[in-house]
Amino acid sequence: MQYLIFLAIGLLIIIWGLKLNEEVTQLTAAIVGAIFLVWGLAMTPQTILLLAEIITVIAIFRICVRCCECD
Repeated sequence: MQYLIFLAIGLLIIIWGLKLNEEVTQLTAAIVGAIFLVWGLAMTPQTILLLAEIITVIAIFRICVRCCECD
């Protein structure tokens, strides 16, 4: 069940990063959150892995789209 802790920490860091105003801190939060998410995905059992990967891709993709809209 440790994988849930890492996945939750990663998602919470990404959500926290979305609420920040500065672009540099948003990207830093996205990178740190992605590291925790990858760590959690590495420990996730095969039966839950596909669902966890979909949630991870959606969370990271939102940040990428947000950064592209700033221009």
